Amino acid sequence: MKLQFWLILLLLLAAASALADANEVYHLKLLAVQEAGDHLKGSGAELFLELNEGSGRVFLETFPLTKIDTQISTRFAKDIACKHFKLNCDKYDYIFTIKADSNIIGGPSAGAAIAALTTIATLDLDYDEKIAITGTINSGGIIGPVGGVKEKVEAAQESGLKTVLIAKNNGYRGENQTDVIDYARENLSLEVTEVNDLDEVILHLTGVDLNHKEFTVIEDPNYTKIMGNLQNALCQRAEEIEAEILEKGFFLDREIQRDIRMRKGRADNATLTKDYYSAASFCFGLNIQLKTKLLEMQNATKGRITREFTHLERRAKAVEETLDQEKIETITDLQTLMVVKERLNDVNQQIEESRINSHKLSELYSLLSYAEERLFSAVSWMEFFKMEGKKFVMNAELLRESCMQKISESEERNQYASLFAPQHDVSDKINGAKKALEEDGFALCLIIASQAKAQSNAVLSSMGLREEIIDDFIESKRTVTERIIAENTAEGMFPILGYSYYQYANSLQDHEKISALLYLEYALEMSEISIYFPEEKTFLENAQLSLSINEKWLYLVLGFAAGVAISLYLVIKNPLWFRQKKKVKKNKSKEIDTAIEKLP
Repeated sequence: MKLQFWLILLLLLAAASALADANEVYHLKLLAVQEAGDHLKGSGAELFLELNEGSGRVFLETFPLTKIDTQISTRFAKDIACKHFKLNCDKYDYIFTIKADSNIIGGPSAGAAIAALTTIATLDLDYDEKIAITGTINSGGIIGPVGGVKEKVEAAQESGLKTVLIAKNNGYRGENQTDVIDYARENLSLEVTEVNDLDEVILHLTGVDLNHKEFTVIEDPNYTKIMGNLQNALCQRAEEIEAEILEKGFFLDREIQRDIRMRKGRADNATLTKDYYSAASFCFGLNIQLKTKLLEMQNATKGRITREFTHLERRAKAVEETLDQEKIETITDLQTLMVVKERLNDVNQQIEESRINSHKLSELYSLLSYAEERLFSAVSWMEFFKMEGKKFVMNAELLRESCMQKISESEERNQYASLFAPQHDVSDKINGAKKALEEDGFALCLIIASQAKAQSNAVLSSMGLREEIIDDFIESKRTVTERIIAENTAEGMFPILGYSYYQYANSLQDHEKISALLYLEYALEMSEISIYFPEEKTFLENAQLSLSINEKWLYLVLGFAAGVAISLYLVIKNPLWFRQKKKVKKNKSKEIDTAIEKLP
């Protein structure tokens, strides 16, 4: 009876232990669309997440099966959440499951939900499952617009949800069309709320404000010095070319003079506010204009142009060889490599273009002027290799993976944008990134694919953007960009490209609002490059990681060592005890031997 009691008790304890060890499954409702004949119909799906002890890996199971890019989108959304909230994601493996009644369409519209559920599960936050979010997740935690919002809202009402979160401006369907927010409130008794970023999503789902701290954008003094020198060099070239035009007795017509004064004025204003990147950009455009005009006034022959292109090609190859010797260890190093590679690629494209015999001389003048200024700019940017910063692991394999992931992101966004703006197509850029990938030009691939994604994001986020809200919308984009730049700076990785594009966007806002929005998208993409690379660990950090991984073995070894140490201590302190034990052992052996001899 006692034996049965103890067996039952052991079974109960084992069951209780199993229940205690069972992992909690987190869940959010997904909203999707599916094709129903010649129109779209909203449908529901389920997103589940389970955490296991691990190392940050992502696993995805879908019913029905989906494309491999869904796996890439899921990993990207998880990484965005981990980076955005500085979550300790390396201690878990993330097991996602998506279940739907039928094949659904809509691209990466689950990105925002995946990022939100990653945050909730990692921090084990209480949340409201009656709230759904539909939207993409982008650099900086920005929630991007998706298609089929009206149909998704209708599906939400059928699923018993009470609130649907959508991206800013995604609820407006254009002039004389349905405002989805009003439609949901008046016809579905459903609340539809616009959100700008992942912070707002988490606040709505959990009531917790995770990113409430103040931030200030602080420009790195080394960046200021190097960019100031770059701006000075480019603007000085403008003065020299204009002086050469005048020395040769050439005269510029009034229209050209007015254009030059306008460009100079913008460059001077930017310089006064220490916005050196914008000033350098204005002078770059001015240099191309002046150099083209000078070649035209000189009646430069095709033979001369060909010789100058040949000389330019030799210089570009020399720069490329020097560039290959640079050691890439920091985000600044990588971004410098990206921007220099992009400019060298532009130079090579102009050289190839110049070899087409059908070009007129005037076209060759423009090609040569652009190529020369692009090469000068590339060489000037190489000064940023001198900047210090936090070191990351940036081997060829990680660079390849980051390039492939960025291509996947850009393709998703391009497909989305093309659905709603058929004239939009960045396939050429994406193909350029793929070509760079094939040639192991990972840095070039990263910057081209990032630009392609940013262009699609700009189109998606500006769809139906009303004139009366465009300034507020740009301001919200700028706030997010500033926070990302401030956080990166505080962590020792000042984003030289992201900050440069941010400044240029500020200089454009008053007169070129759509261009300002595009450059803010560039800034966001270029400020989040570090998400693809692990930090380089110090010796002590590696030792700590090794200790954590081998903790069980360590305890075993320590226990064995402790046993040996105690035994030695007893031998040294009490040798008589040891001899007595040994003597007893010998006596026992004699007794056994005697007993064996007496056996028949």
